[in-house]
Amino acid sequence: MSLQELAGELLEWMRRQDPGLEAELYLARGEERGVEMRDGRLDSVQHGSSEGAGLRLLAEGRVGFASGGGVTPESIQDLYRRAYAQLGHLESDPARDFPAAPAASPDRDLERSLWDESLFSQRIEQFAARLEASHGAALGTDRRLSAVLRAGYGESRGETVIASTRGVLASDRGTSASVGFSVLARESSEVQVGSACRSACSAADLDFDAVAVQAAQRAAALLGGRKLPGAARAVIFDPWAAGEVLDLVANLLCADQVQKGKSLLAGKLGAQVGSDLVTFVDDPRRPGGLGSCLYDDEGCPTSAKIMIERGVVREYFYDTYTARKDGRPGNASAGRGSYKGLPSPTHSNFFLSPGTMSRDAIISGTRDGLLVMEIMGMHMADPISGEFSVGVSGLAVANGRLIHPVKKAMISGNLLDLLARVDAVGGDLTFYGGLGAPTFRVAALNVA
Repeated sequence: MSLQELAGELLEWMRRQDPGLEAELYLARGEERGVEMRDGRLDSVQHGSSEGAGLRLLAEGRVGFASGGGVTPESIQDLYRRAYAQLGHLESDPARDFPAAPAASPDRDLERSLWDESLFSQRIEQFAARLEASHGAALGTDRRLSAVLRAGYGESRGETVIASTRGVLASDRGTSASVGFSVLARESSEVQVGSACRSACSAADLDFDAVAVQAAQRAAALLGGRKLPGAARAVIFDPWAAGEVLDLVANLLCADQVQKGKSLLAGKLGAQVGSDLVTFVDDPRRPGGLGSCLYDDEGCPTSAKIMIERGVVREYFYDTYTARKDGRPGNASAGRGSYKGLPSPTHSNFFLSPGTMSRDAIISGTRDGLLVMEIMGMHMADPISGEFSVGVSGLAVANGRLIHPVKKAMISGNLLDLLARVDAVGGDLTFYGGLGAPTFRVAALNVA
């Protein structure tokens, strides 16, 4: 029986139990596998699968919730009994509600871009040979590269169905494949490790050699690192490192964090918080995007949203509950970590819109700066004040040239100042998972 058929049968069963209750079923089924090599030898092979259900029951502003593994009628009927038993102990909240059945049209091109039929067609152990074949590409780029410490490949596929007594019936499915390498570089007594990874919905979009070379280049680039004198200087963010900044901004735009007073962007709708070069977009309909989906995790059809436009906050991420609390229409941004969790606002494919400058032009136009290749600890930034102080590594820039690696550096400041001082944005938009950024430059941050 398909997940959609099962959902329909169980909703009918629930209607018979108590016609006055609204019910919403979230069913998920998935499979993943992977292979990992360490120091050139096969280290592990993993293969697992899971399936489960989450059930919400709604009565007069009260929502009971239960979840569990398995998608049999018996297991879900047990979830119903558990969720039903909670209702008498919960406080009513008028903002609690389920979305009504939305009008939606199919997007076959998007669906095709999110599913790779070739995955799981080969023995996973065969990918060990492909990983090993990329070792030469990595180590051949620089004489100081001495070993590939780790190499791994993984793939997954899954489907979800959301169905409710309000008439919602939505289904999504997707695949992903990923490859990653960690490479050791050595010079005299100094060692550096560089890592790189890429993920895509289709395995054909992965270039094993290119990822291995990128990891090697990062390792070699940091050999001979020196401290920089403390000063306010321009900071250029590589797309790999920029993901840390984007993750922070996306979380601050989530309506639940705003409503709890845990976001410095609270009360900022319509306010200027960044330079004219700063436009953040969330696009769940991006073809082949790892965060792409036809429906959010409440079954509402998704669409692209401009969250910050030319530095002005235009939107927050809303699920049904937070939208009703603010008296605003929802924007199909509900997400769940798994069938075990309740929906809450989140991003999909969140990115900084690219500009027109090349990466080389940004560097050549920088007199005194730091190209940040890696950030450690941006998630520790204060979400209310925006203050941050994080460790970074990268390359010093002087008079438009990369001059030497930098280690044990710190950058500090305020997130709003960072966004306001963005003065150059490249055209090299690069996605890592559901976050994407081009190279961009901030005119001045404290570097120590």
